[in-house]
Amino acid sequence: MGIEVGREEIRISRELSNLDRFVLDVVHLIERYANYVIVSGYVTILFGRSRGTEDIDFVMERVSKERFIAMCREALNAGFEFLNPEDCGGLYEMLEEKMGIRMVRKGEIIPNAEIKFPKDSFHKEALRKRITIRLNDETLYVSPIELQIAYKLYLGSDNDIEDAFFLYEMFKDYLDWGALNDYAKKLGVEIPF
Repeated sequence: MGIEVGREEIRISRELSNLDRFVLDVVHLIERYANYVIVSGYVTILFGRSRGTEDIDFVMERVSKERFIAMCREALNAGFEFLNPEDCGGLYEMLEEKMGIRMVRKGEIIPNAEIKFPKDSFHKEALRKRITIRLNDETLYVSPIELQIAYKLYLGSDNDIEDAFFLYEMFKDYLDWGALNDYAKKLGVEIPF
């Protein structure tokens, strides 16, 4: 696996896993309808951390009900289904109520994409300052590394702290320490590195 950190993007070259292919299929669907950002555990997996995950967290910009229903119908026609027992209109209402919806390939449960509208200022910040990842010839958008680290420390489980440390170790020479300290302060966490 090769990783190049540039000014405008991070390039990753490696063989794609089944999880990567699932994520890219979801990305290709969502990006036709809205801006999105991937947050949480998959970000560390993308950069080479060996860990499991059942879900990939997507924050997508708030869209109109009509636009979401069009995306939902396309998802169903493309071989996806939703684990939530709602029709497309009901799924939109769940998103509006700040709940996540889970999308899978038909007949599967894992992996699933948990999709949500921005729930707080950190989700909005992640969308606004998302970073470009070139995975081979594909494009993905993930949360800023500094926000990822601070938020993982805030969540505080062993897995989250290990994710934060992994990202710190990988990107310590490229981090914006002002941004990292600002996110940590807003979340009320100490940076232990």
